[in-house]
Amino acid sequence: MVSTEGQARRQREQWRSIGLLVGGLALLVTFGVQLIVLMPTTYTATSAIALRPLTAEQSADSIEMQAHEYGVALGAKETAALVASTADRSSDRPEVSVTTTRDPGTSTIRIAVSSTSKEAAIDVANGLTARAEQLGESDETAKVVVVVQAGSAGVTSDPPRRLYLAALFTLAGLLLAGGIYQIRQRVP
Repeated sequence: MVSTEGQARRQREQWRSIGLLVGGLALLVTFGVQLIVLMPTTYTATSAIALRPLTAEQSADSIEMQAHEYGVALGAKETAALVASTADRSSDRPEVSVTTTRDPGTSTIRIAVSSTSKEAAIDVANGLTARAEQLGESDETAKVVVVVQAGSAGVTSDPPRRLYLAALFTLAGLLLAGGIYQIRQRVP
């Protein structure tokens, strides 16, 4: 039979272990929240253009080839830098990256611009569609048509902070429950 002194010592030891567990998890959660909050947000704005043939004699393959050439020209770092410098409203120029994709079997080009500034991403995406229209003014075979303008409503952002926070708190809760279970099951 265990004496009352032994039971009291065991209970003090359990509470000390639980206190260490809770304190350690609190430090872990605090550190995790700081990491999640300090991650830079990347905004992505998307616009789209399409090439339309000016005459019925134009083959779909030639228009698709032109669309590919427009996509390469618009996706070039130099073009993005030029558009970013003209679209920039402030002296602080956030870095932008551009990705162009052509919808399979069509002459539609999607222009996705990513930046740490939401406004810069929108401005550059729309600036690239305007640049495509300028390039298309001298084209005698196809007309460049803006299909989608980038706007605030269509901008996506990464990382998904709420998802990361939910995962962090869920993990902390599971570790706490498992730790308390292990502490309670320990036999002196």
